[in-house]
Amino acid sequence: MSGKMLSCIKDIYKDIELYRDGYFDNLGFTASNGNDQKLLVFLNNEKYLSEFYENKNISCVICSKNIVNAIKDIDGIGICIAEDPKLVFFKFHNYLIENTNFYGEKFDNQISSRAKIHPTAYIADHNVMIKEGAIIEPNVTILSNVYIGENTIIRAGTVIGTEGFQFVRTENDILSVKHAGKVIISNDVEIQANTCVCRGVFNDITEIGEKSKIDNLIHIAHGVKIGKRCLVAANTMIAGYTNIGDDVWIGPSTNIRNMIAIGDKADIKIGSVVTKNVEKTQSVSGNFAIEHNKFIDFIKSIR
Repeated sequence: MSGKMLSCIKDIYKDIELYRDGYFDNLGFTASNGNDQKLLVFLNNEKYLSEFYENKNISCVICSKNIVNAIKDIDGIGICIAEDPKLVFFKFHNYLIENTNFYGEKFDNQISSRAKIHPTAYIADHNVMIKEGAIIEPNVTILSNVYIGENTIIRAGTVIGTEGFQFVRTENDILSVKHAGKVIISNDVEIQANTCVCRGVFNDITEIGEKSKIDNLIHIAHGVKIGKRCLVAANTMIAGYTNIGDDVWIGPSTNIRNMIAIGDKADIKIGSVVTKNVEKTQSVSGNFAIEHNKFIDFIKSIR
């Protein structure tokens, strides 16, 4: 993946203003962990300024006019001004996918002869790696930019590497945001039937750590990180860019909001709706989920 100068956006979209040029080598959100990459982000609301100031990976931004004064004195930040920064940002992202190799080159599939793949499974024709001992059951779909580790099992009907739910409303339409990222499923993972794992939006990764077990009918959104030896029970929904530590239990029919962190050995009880970070070893319950013992005391008090 090669970087670009911010000024190239103006070459494509004439109705934006280049305030100061800058260099970026990936796109992301104001809260994204850039892993030492130089990020281009959008900023159209002052409530995200604190995230913007704290994120040292941001090198360029597309913002609205009312925000320029709050960021123009930050050294080295490239700035473009647009009437609708979010729309321009995602249109540019789609353009990079459709017209450039910004997010990476195609490569031939690398599939071990010692993997067991059912003849009804669909495997994309490029950018798939499947290691030895992997088992791919009937009617599984594995799309591009997917890595499946050794001895991992993908049960029937599961889809790995699909587009996630990312759309942008315009005045009269809805823009569908394409996904350029990857899915990495580590060694000795088991994903059971009819589960969906989305790839990242940008050059980022949805990841399931080694020996984790994912039940039937689960949705794992773009950019989610699940650690080692986690157990995720049926009908759970994990929204985008959530980070889950090691040895976590997530009970059936749990809903977890986007961009939060769940610490190692956390215990999330059945049917929880998790809207904020969960600390290491913490046990939570309820809608909205709170510390488990507090939830039980509350339920007792109203019976």
